[in-house]
Amino acid sequence: MPVDRQVLLRYRVLNECFRNRYREYTIDDLVEECNKAMAREFDSTSSVSKRTIQNDIANLQFPPYNIKLRDDFRKGRQKLYRYKDTSYTLPLYRMNDSERNKIEDAIYVLKQFEGEPQYDWVRTFLMQIEGEQFNENTSPVVSFQTNPDLKGITHFGKLLQAILTKRTLKLTYTPYGKKTFSANIYPYHLKQFNDRWYLIAQAEGYSTLAHYALDRIDDFKEVALKYKEPEIDFSEYFDDVIGVTVPEDTPSEDILIKVTGKRFNYIRTKPLHLSQRIIEEAEDYAIISINVKVNKELESLILSFGDDLEIIAPASFRDRVAEKIQAMNLKYLNNAENLHSK
Repeated sequence: MPVDRQVLLRYRVLNECFRNRYREYTIDDLVEECNKAMAREFDSTSSVSKRTIQNDIANLQFPPYNIKLRDDFRKGRQKLYRYKDTSYTLPLYRMNDSERNKIEDAIYVLKQFEGEPQYDWVRTFLMQIEGEQFNENTSPVVSFQTNPDLKGITHFGKLLQAILTKRTLKLTYTPYGKKTFSANIYPYHLKQFNDRWYLIAQAEGYSTLAHYALDRIDDFKEVALKYKEPEIDFSEYFDDVIGVTVPEDTPSEDILIKVTGKRFNYIRTKPLHLSQRIIEEAEDYAIISINVKVNKELESLILSFGDDLEIIAPASFRDRVAEKIQAMNLKYLNNAENLHSK
């Protein structure tokens, strides 16, 4: 008989509490955590009793869960609960054949995303159900541009778990052209841009956010420091930028861009940014506008189009791009002179 949603929710909460290596929970603590979760999930004022949670804990120690709890922690007369093996993961998936078939059909589709690290959980999920069952000879029907050998990509899974379980990390990092440093960080978000993954985090003692390229992360480990919750909404944080760099205390502004006719049809169907608007359209050119914060990623994107794009306004950004073009032009002129002189 399938386990109902309230029981599964309590099992999940208990699992999270048992896994917390920085806190030991009494039975009263566990009851409180389960009641808070039920109030959030079901909008209910009803509560579970201590006896119910004790029965849940007892049930979790039998098949199919078979969890092992330490019983040598005591605080006065209160028993303290924690996994005996902190690396243990409680398998909470129990479903009938019809549900399993639907999940497997969905996972077959998701398997086409093979190589993208954000979908690693699919394979883990399937193994927790009943093991890999797909035909390995089945040819994928979707391909993505990715580099499975990219340095640092193996950090993805552990960093994702650190974010989800709200762990403070000590990070060792080597920026491009600079010395290696270490810092305690609160990890918040993982973002991909231009075939590269970045960790968005806040370093201890700083009020601003930083982004760390995964391929420049040398090492990281958990530290017993209280986790600091983010103060921003990441569903909107990157709305005003292209890429991952979000300039602090800088407002977004309208960037006017003149586009050649031959390139405009491409940009029309693949906008530079979600805010893109057409200001003027003629036979051999168009003028568009995007509302973003100026950053290095925007500059690189504009330059990647060569002479098909021209910044019209603001003047400060036009001058910035012009200086870059002049420096590039000078380098090529100097190289041409050196080549001809040989």
